Amino acid sequence: MLANDYFHCLDLFGDPSLHSHQKLPQRSMNLEILKQREQLMEDIECIVEERILSQFGSEFGDVSDDIIRVLCDAVCKNFPTK
Repeated sequence: MLANDYFHCLDLFGDPSLHSHQKLPQRSMNLEILKQREQLMEDIECIVEERILSQFGSEFGDVSDDIIRVLCDAVCKNFPTK
């Protein structure tokens, strides 16, 4: 592990009330954000498929796929990896 990994911390909006030991290293923060983003997209897929199927039946599968794609694209746009 590089020495820089220990000291390069996310500023967390410059909050002066946070001590350096309370800040997460940036790599850990980025990994956590990626995990949360992935979980959000999985939740979107499950919710949309369940709602479309229960309300309209399986004949609207293309519609649910389009909705899932648009919503997941919005998640990726608003929570980029870098």
